[in-house]
Amino acid sequence: MQVRAEQIDILFRNTPFSLLTNLLLSSGLAWVLWDVADHGTIIGWWLTIAFFVVVRVGLLFGYRRCPETGAAPWHTYLTIATVLAGGVWGAAGWLFFIPDSPVALIFVTIVLAGIAAGSVPAYSAWPPAQYSAIPTALPIALCYLFAGGHFWVMGLMCLLYLANVLTSARRLSQGLIESLQLRLEKQQLVQQLQTEKAAAEAARAKAEEANQAKSRFLAAASHDLRQPLHAVNLFVEALRHAQDADKAEQVLAYLGASAQALEELLNDLLDISKLEAGLLKPQNMVVEVQKLFDGLAQELRPIAEQKGLDLGFVPSRLTVWSDPQMLARILRNIITNAIRYTDKGAVLVGCRRQGDGEVALAVYDTGPGIAPEYHEAIFREFYQIGNPERDRRKGLGLGLAIVDNLCRLLGHRLDLRSTLGRGSVFSVRVPVCVEQDVQSPMPDEATSLGFGGWAVLVIDDEPAICQAMEEVLVCWGCPVLTALSAQDALASMAAEGFVPDVIVADYRLRGGAKGSETIAEVRRALGRSVPAMILTGDTAPERLREASASGYLLLHKPIQPARLRAALMHLGSAEALAAASA
Repeated sequence: MQVRAEQIDILFRNTPFSLLTNLLLSSGLAWVLWDVADHGTIIGWWLTIAFFVVVRVGLLFGYRRCPETGAAPWHTYLTIATVLAGGVWGAAGWLFFIPDSPVALIFVTIVLAGIAAGSVPAYSAWPPAQYSAIPTALPIALCYLFAGGHFWVMGLMCLLYLANVLTSARRLSQGLIESLQLRLEKQQLVQQLQTEKAAAEAARAKAEEANQAKSRFLAAASHDLRQPLHAVNLFVEALRHAQDADKAEQVLAYLGASAQALEELLNDLLDISKLEAGLLKPQNMVVEVQKLFDGLAQELRPIAEQKGLDLGFVPSRLTVWSDPQMLARILRNIITNAIRYTDKGAVLVGCRRQGDGEVALAVYDTGPGIAPEYHEAIFREFYQIGNPERDRRKGLGLGLAIVDNLCRLLGHRLDLRSTLGRGSVFSVRVPVCVEQDVQSPMPDEATSLGFGGWAVLVIDDEPAICQAMEEVLVCWGCPVLTALSAQDALASMAAEGFVPDVIVADYRLRGGAKGSETIAEVRRALGRSVPAMILTGDTAPERLREASASGYLLLHKPIQPARLRAALMHLGSAEALAAASA
């Protein structure tokens, strides 16, 4: 299609010179014939030539004015007009075939031969237009053939000349078309190479940016992990030298706060990894906005009051369609961020129904505001404005990154409006729900059953973790057997006659073994499917996907004792229910 368009363009580019030649040669021929031919015939013939020149000039202007329609019908009209004009030229060979005037006859023959030959280069880009040579040269050749005498030789020569012109025209057209094809292919290759080069450069820039972002991420994470760990080590040393119970109690409180800070950071890192791994799947349901606000108010209002801020929630009867836990996490992170960076005034949370079937959940604050150049950067991991010293009291720089990822996962639009010195507004657009029957999450049947002290097999390649798990589980009244591997577990079970009710295994064990494989091996040895859970400290997305695909209950280190207890209750109760129904 591109070759065809290029052919038509060349055809119209060659047309002006061809038309000028037509006018000059026709005028010269009319002047030569003026004394030997009928004046009326000459004038009529010349006016016809001029008419077709004007027609083709009009087609030329039409094509240039509307090049996008150049593929049709301009070239068709021009071809028809050119062939008809060739017929008018050929009529001169019949009208002005005057054997009694050799000079005029020779002049007519030469002009018609020149017009026929001139069509070869002029219309080489468009072969149909070259056929104008046939009506131009054929009439005078026939006149020579039937004129009698030796004129038949001249007629035969004219026919041979016409055949040569047409053959040359075909070869020239083929060569030109092939040249156009090669040129266009070359252009396409150049464009393809430029596109691939641009894509490669963009990919390289993206990879470099990702590498820099990874370096920044690891540097910030390393720093923020070291801080609470450093504090923990110091508090442990202080606790070792505590002189009285009150001092020890105070140090324990500090130690707990540092451990809590470390856990919060690890949980945020885990959330980022889960989002990148695609492990978080939204469980959308009808969510009452007011219940969502009530829970957030109860949780966050004391934090705001400690800073002397008013945290307000505008009452609402609206319901939305979303994942309640993820939506609460989004608003919690935004509100917490607003409280952290607002020194005076208030933080207001409200919602407004939009005209496009959505509800805008908005958090307003009277903080310092955010400059426009930071509106995208603040949603990157560990990015904070005005906190180069990584002061933990100003947060970790992960909250808004989690908000952005959760909004993308849920398909909720996240907007930010901010004015320096006046505050910011973060809003989340959530689909409105018109249903009034709100689905409340059903209580887990297992959690209503008591903790029965089931026998627990703990498999972890870290002796310290095994010892800590044993201490906690024994306090809960659970018989415990700890092992470093599957072989160690099977040997100890056989030696002590230990039959576990629940298996707790680390995901990554020594020798490349995996917790899921270890659990399966123990189950085969016991001959039954013992309830099991996997603990993991991995945050790499591929590791999380592997662990999640195992099908076992998955918990992430560090884990709160209460959460571990609830998980054991769930697994143990499931076993008890299964046994009771068997």
